[in-house]
Amino acid sequence: MKNSRLNARATSAGAALALMFLAAAAAATSVPVNDLDTWTSLAYRNIPPNEVSVTDGALHIAVNRSAGPLVHKLPAPTMVKTVTVRARWSGSLTIPDGAAQGDKNTDDFVLRVGLVEAGDQTLNWFQRKIAADWIVQLYKLAPRGSGVRRINFLSTTQQENLVGTSRTHPLSDLLYETRVVYLDGPGEFELTHTFTEPLETLGLWLSSDGDDTGSTFDVVIESITLD
Repeated sequence: MKNSRLNARATSAGAALALMFLAAAAAATSVPVNDLDTWTSLAYRNIPPNEVSVTDGALHIAVNRSAGPLVHKLPAPTMVKTVTVRARWSGSLTIPDGAAQGDKNTDDFVLRVGLVEAGDQTLNWFQRKIAADWIVQLYKLAPRGSGVRRINFLSTTQQENLVGTSRTHPLSDLLYETRVVYLDGPGEFELTHTFTEPLETLGLWLSSDGDDTGSTFDVVIESITLD
């Protein structure tokens, strides 16, 4: 009888553990990459925009000396601890010898995945009238009565020594960037990062740029998972 009780408890504990794992798996958010209608494509002033499409169920960004973010608003603010993106790229992004990727005239990256973090900053009526379109679109991700803090970018890099480094972008305090993946050439790659603390996330901000360096390349994003 005693062994039966122990076996029953073990079975119950195992079932509870399995349910915990299932609940954790269910909590992961898969961001759609096969439906362009869930993304907003933006353009910067005086810079040719990227060409964006869905091909074979994946998000395809064609960069031809061009730039422009892709923005996805989450259905509701979501606490995100880990980001995982599976992608591949082809073509060429060349940083001139002696230059650091991300500096003036070399601020091009194959892929930057930005999490738009909730915060207190908002735009008043006058600021909305004079702000660049990308800034207006950024603040539109916040629910009414709330604001944003910044975009937390996780980026690839062509320079291995930059992996693990972070910076506030010199053009705006709204942009914070951490280089997490070294790309030594075209092919498949996985961009994954776990934050120290979960971020209250309003949406995603994808960026692939080739305008500074005159680069031409293609990025195919096969999946994006938020945990």
